[in-house]
Amino acid sequence: MGLSIPQWVSSIRLFDIDWLESEAITGLFEEVSSYVQDIRIEMVSHLKNTCGIEEHPAILIGLRQNKTTIRFIDSLDERERVEAIAHELAHLLLIYRYGLRLVDHWFFYPSEAPHGLEGGSGPGRDWISFLGQMTNTVHHLILVPYLKEVHGIESGLHLQLLKNSCIPSTDLKDLESQYTAGLIAYEYERLIGNGNRWINLHFQSENFWKALESAQKYFQEYGYPSILSSNYYEENILSFLEDLGYSGEEFIFFPFHPPRQASG
Repeated sequence: MGLSIPQWVSSIRLFDIDWLESEAITGLFEEVSSYVQDIRIEMVSHLKNTCGIEEHPAILIGLRQNKTTIRFIDSLDERERVEAIAHELAHLLLIYRYGLRLVDHWFFYPSEAPHGLEGGSGPGRDWISFLGQMTNTVHHLILVPYLKEVHGIESGLHLQLLKNSCIPSTDLKDLESQYTAGLIAYEYERLIGNGNRWINLHFQSENFWKALESAQKYFQEYGYPSILSSNYYEENILSFLEDLGYSGEEFIFFPFHPPRQASG
């Protein structure tokens, strides 16, 4: 799940969910639409020879503006399109039905930040990847089995991307990037297993292990059908961050409105 479109887009076209002719994705779309109104789906073509595009086959945008949009790249085949769109729809379900909201830092809201937190964290720190991965990891522990068990939709595309995420944390200079690597390793172990074959014990930083062990402590209960309450989720997130040395007051959950209830 991403929150902004990378600068590789060259064109955008509206996409109708019915074009996939998939009862599974149609049923999921209808379920999510009872909590999130006016979901727009767009197919984008990308610029050639652009590095890193495989990391974002589909993303969510517009959550802060209540203009919820799923975008996916046109190079995906039909199976991958079903998986990619379903993946983002499941993220929306967890956010709006269950209240497992996204996490942000007050650095991104300088005009609204409490006194003493205005921009104090510095723009050079990789907050976006770290906080995004933290939410993604918890969500993925739930949505991957949920999609398979409830809608019969596999997550092969996501799991393959996860397998391709092997980066020794010693190569990462930024503190938050090392924490991100630890979160990815935890997700790998939970969803794929045999993490010791993927993680080279001799090439990981102390911060990598700190994040991995803290994730094991606070996120072990998450899965499907064990979707815990939004209050408990937020407590877990803040406890995880405090374990890593941050103050819980530095962070905010969004979207800012409470989970919506399905009509009827």
